[in-house]
Amino acid sequence: MAKTSVKTIKTPVDGFTGLVAGVHFVEGVGKTDDESAIAYFERQGYGVGDDPADDPTDPDRKYPAGDPSDKWTKDELLAYAADRKIDIGEAKNKPEIWGAIKPGGTPYKGVTTPEGKGLVNDSTDPKDDEIKDQEDLPVK
Repeated sequence: MAKTSVKTIKTPVDGFTGLVAGVHFVEGVGKTDDESAIAYFERQGYGVGDDPADDPTDPDRKYPAGDPSDKWTKDELLAYAADRKIDIGEAKNKPEIWGAIKPGGTPYKGVTTPEGKGLVNDSTDPKDDEIKDQEDLPVK
């Protein structure tokens, strides 16, 4: 199995310094190549990046770290789409732009089977890899 590249992680709490899932954070930023920890951080809403556009410490960033959100401004959504070369088509206002780039719409990280069944992992334990049917999980 190929080794995961080092990812830059940004905590949801600005300025946090401490240890989470084996990763040491200073001023809200840490780095790891531990696949389990990375999966945990993604599930918990931390900013996870592996290229300059995803680096939450980049002072030239024009949008927040992590997955895009409907809470972002129109300019932040446009900058995100431009960095990732996402075609937003004829979208002009914020709801249209958000509709063109929003992630899958599930509160959990997971996959959808070809039959349309949502399979997810909702654990806060980075070592837990149990997959569950999304229909059996509580709505957030």
